[in-house]
Amino acid sequence: MKPITKEQFKVIEKLKRNVHKQFPKAYLQATSSGYTIVQDQDDLSTKDILAEYCILPAKDQITAWELAQLSSKVKQNVNRTHPLKVEASDLQEKLDRIEMRRLKSHDVKKSKNYLR
Repeated sequence: MKPITKEQFKVIEKLKRNVHKQFPKAYLQATSSGYTIVQDQDDLSTKDILAEYCILPAKDQITAWELAQLSSKVKQNVNRTHPLKVEASDLQEKLDRIEMRRLKSHDVKKSKNYLR
């Protein structure tokens, strides 16, 4: 591994935080062809995050984390918009949250009127 500067370390830590939101337990792994980001699974296997999206290993650490961040954004967008993702129970939970927010704002408005 090539030594990294303080500025590069800060950039890597920022990228790691973003990647760990979608891929907890993800870490950098050096291979013969470069650097890749892998994630430990519950069944004690490892999953190559970059290979999952057909991305070749990167030549340096920062590029590997940037590519992992890109793949986490892709995963987040697919999960957000995929038609099979929305189920009836999820929809009901969403409607319940909206109703709770509406009631909470209604209560706040009511209490403000009471104080006047």
